[in-house]
Amino acid sequence: MERTHRNTRLRGVAAAVGAFAIAGSLGLAAVAVATPSTGTVSPVIIGVGSMSKGMGFNARPGTNTVVADYTVGPNSSTGWHSHPGKTLVTVQSGTFTVYHDNCRARTYGPGEAFVELPSSVHVGRNETDGTVKLGVVFFGVPIGGSPRIDHPQPEGCDVT
Repeated sequence: MERTHRNTRLRGVAAAVGAFAIAGSLGLAAVAVATPSTGTVSPVIIGVGSMSKGMGFNARPGTNTVVADYTVGPNSSTGWHSHPGKTLVTVQSGTFTVYHDNCRARTYGPGEAFVELPSSVHVGRNETDGTVKLGVVFFGVPIGGSPRIDHPQPEGCDVT
């Protein structure tokens, strides 16, 4: 079985190489080239981060995807909240600590990313004297709605 699979794959590669050779001999372009930008195009990367495990995302029709740039001041808090859909957060600079309703904390630094699930009630805190910069993508936000759902502070957790 492996031999047949490998031979089939090699025949496919040989066919592709042959097609490239024929296209080249006929003077046809066989490689697609990207077109350059025109006018003024100024991308601003608001955050870059990686995660240790994958997380699937699904953009549902009838909802918005919201992209935001957050600055969290020294010794500041987001307040307890959740989100209507999955939320991807990248830490651009600073140290950001997230507490969940069980009062367990996880701290993230520059270049790290994490996902908050819609069922996750949490508070984000900058517990330092510096500034934290975050890039955030909110999925599944109702059209005309907010990417944030406020929640009361969980009992037994004195973090605000």
